[in-house]
Amino acid sequence: MSKPSITVIPIPNTNLKQITLKNDELTVVLLNYGARLHQILAPDKNGHLENVLLSYDSLEDVLKDQSYFGATIGPVAGRIKNGSWADHQLEKNEGNHHIHGGSNGWAFQYWEVEVFETPTAIGVVFYLQDTFSGYPGPITATVTYQIVQNNLEMITKTSSSTETICNPTNHAYFNLSGNGKRDIYDHELTIQTDGILALDHEKIPTGEVIALSDLPLNFKHPHSLLEILTNDPNGLDDAFVLSTPKRTKKILTLTEKQAGRQLSIATTSKSMVLFSTTGFEADFLINGQKMHSNYGLAIEPQELPDAVHFPEFGSIALYPGQEKICSTTYQFHRLNEKQV
Repeated sequence: MSKPSITVIPIPNTNLKQITLKNDELTVVLLNYGARLHQILAPDKNGHLENVLLSYDSLEDVLKDQSYFGATIGPVAGRIKNGSWADHQLEKNEGNHHIHGGSNGWAFQYWEVEVFETPTAIGVVFYLQDTFSGYPGPITATVTYQIVQNNLEMITKTSSSTETICNPTNHAYFNLSGNGKRDIYDHELTIQTDGILALDHEKIPTGEVIALSDLPLNFKHPHSLLEILTNDPNGLDDAFVLSTPKRTKKILTLTEKQAGRQLSIATTSKSMVLFSTTGFEADFLINGQKMHSNYGLAIEPQELPDAVHFPEFGSIALYPGQEKICSTTYQFHRLNEKQV
């Protein structure tokens, strides 16, 4: 076994820092801009390490990013109807609504960096005191990424001296084929869900939950993304309500049998937003190809979207003296010959 390693490289002529965590199982590359997951190199069935995220080829494009590739989203992920709650008004940065913390949200800020090593893990802590997003605050946030064997653990802690709201997520787009060599149609998805949030024509929750039994597919059983996307040609952009989420329970499994890779996710969050990049066409290069439809699947663990308008969704309030902690673990498996 080789010794785990951590490198921090300042990128010339920018404020970017690139942090690489490496052990015998995984290599994880992170950036301080948006406290973002840039690359995850995980082994295929033959032990060959390849990137399983959609990643910008150019770091210059990271600094122009408006699609949240691998970014930490905050203070609040998803849409807030009319950009308002109680007597607070936030920026309207998507039509009449607020999305993903606004144009000065956490994805567009530089975070401080501190790396660490313990007997069982190596990792990095990103730190931000947010005075720019326009939310009441300042909100203090830390996002810790650490690798332990074949697990990438992400722990987000938030606090504020002022009453505010907070519901962060990570917005990594996954493609388990390795280096984006195939689109996501052959990926198989399983999710332990009780149903999905009903949305209006602007993707704003109505307050209703569509029960699993009323959906055309039972997501508790594996379905290929080809089948899912054939069933829903507009693509996935849905909030799945999770069945009793906890840190030790695998709640989502994504499998790509040709590569022989499987990703399992456990989270403390109550929902998982899945976005399939359907119809997403752009000229920037991602893993050597122009960004295109159904190239990746964004997996965004979070509390239920627009919870400020639906008390039954649970509270995302953050009170003075309170620390909120949310945790998500990404576990990468190599499939054996019987499994592929």
